[in-house]
Amino acid sequence: MKESLVSQYLAELYRWNKKINLTSVAEEVAHGVLVTPSLAMLEYLPVGGEVFDIGSGGGIPGIVLAIYRPDSRFTLVESVGKKAVFLTHVARLLKLGNVRVAAVRAEKLACDPAYAGTADAVVSRAVKREDVVAAAKGLLKPGGRVIVHRSPKDAPDVPGYSLIGKNGFADCFVPEKA
Repeated sequence: MKESLVSQYLAELYRWNKKINLTSVAEEVAHGVLVTPSLAMLEYLPVGGEVFDIGSGGGIPGIVLAIYRPDSRFTLVESVGKKAVFLTHVARLLKLGNVRVAAVRAEKLACDPAYAGTADAVVSRAVKREDVVAAAKGLLKPGGRVIVHRSPKDAPDVPGYSLIGKNGFADCFVPEKA
């Protein structure tokens, strides 16, 4: 069931990608490059939590994580209107009732009392770590975590955060105690 939803999602992603730029990853390698690293984040996600995907773009990792964690609620944060429309469309198509889309910049969302301090986790794939951490500060609740895709270009540490886990694809940080 879950793998079928992922296949539907990827088909829709590449169908829309012909009209709007959602990914530069070739369709033949999408599972290994987009899905597998997203699934690697699962081990750090709290069960039943509130998760924000910053700069969701085409829905990686948020849509994949929402498929595999129906017990959690996902807010896909995407400020580019066309991409937000795609995210809303694909969430409805896949009947992902645990997904909502926020068509706004993450920094603005973090100042909204309805969202500020509500995240158990903030995830991101293609946004600079510094930007994710800056946005996460206003969104995370105490004890929340930041889970980011690992890139060879990334520094191993994030100022003000402690690394609590890493695997071949993702790093998990928590804010340091003041």
